[in-house]
Amino acid sequence: MLRIWLFGSLSVAHGVDSEGVTSISGRCGSLLAYLALGRGRCFSRSELLGILWPAQGNASVNAGSFNTALWRLRRIIECGPVRCGDLIASDRRGGIGLSGSADIWLDTEEFEHSIAPGLAKPIERLVDAEIDGLRKGVALYKSDILTDFIDDWALREREKHRRLYLNALWRLMQVATVRGQFGESIRHAQSILDCDALREDVHRELMRLFVLSGQRAQALLQFESCRQLLRRELSIGPMRETMDLYRQIADNAVSGVQAVPVVPTGVTGQPAPWLPTLPPDPQTPRQQLVVAARQYLALADSQLELSLRPPPA
Repeated sequence: MLRIWLFGSLSVAHGVDSEGVTSISGRCGSLLAYLALGRGRCFSRSELLGILWPAQGNASVNAGSFNTALWRLRRIIECGPVRCGDLIASDRRGGIGLSGSADIWLDTEEFEHSIAPGLAKPIERLVDAEIDGLRKGVALYKSDILTDFIDDWALREREKHRRLYLNALWRLMQVATVRGQFGESIRHAQSILDCDALREDVHRELMRLFVLSGQRAQALLQFESCRQLLRRELSIGPMRETMDLYRQIADNAVSGVQAVPVVPTGVTGQPAPWLPTLPPDPQTPRQQLVVAARQYLALADSQLELSLRPPPA
């Protein structure tokens, strides 16, 4: 069996135990990566040259460079008991492709196969096997694919797989929220922000999840983190939805009597759950809690108003 890893740096290994892993870079790596992503399809040499060696020298030089890269790649992956042509196949017209029938394990194929059922159904219809598939796919995503490549085709594939990864994390966050597993939901939301820190919708979900798990102060800190990030990176303030949620959580923290509606995004057809009023810390007098909360919120509100003012001309 040939094992190919595209997540992170491109590498290959023969056998099921993954010993003797070999990293592949340069033009050999580009050729293998492109063939792996289109596994089962044959590409003409002119098509591969146009994508992998665009506008580099004359046609004969490019053709020679391509043939050299293909020869080197065959020597790396078609070795031992594997015969020439078993893994890198050719069609009648001379097209080249990575065989779809050969004994090849590809991490991106395993990733897409694992998460596809969990993303195809409404959340209320998911079964445990499909949720486990989402978890398996997320675990396979060690890093963005092909981190050593900067070609346009590689960047497009990187963005595609990152989007699938974020969608899988979002779905797992929804599942955990519906099941009341708020700690797990928080971990998935934080993983999304690790990849895309400017997802304001995820910041809002984290605020809700922190409140649901009894961490109201952390919810307010999450708002501050979101506000500062948006201002620093985009020079904008939070959306109205984010501001409204912040004020609801802040009011609940001060008064202890108002409830904050929390509707998990993407979950429909269910009554909106309401946050119960959380009791104060039994070790701290209620009056001290209220005074401290009001002081903190007054400071936060004043900082927020200052940050949202347009800069002087």
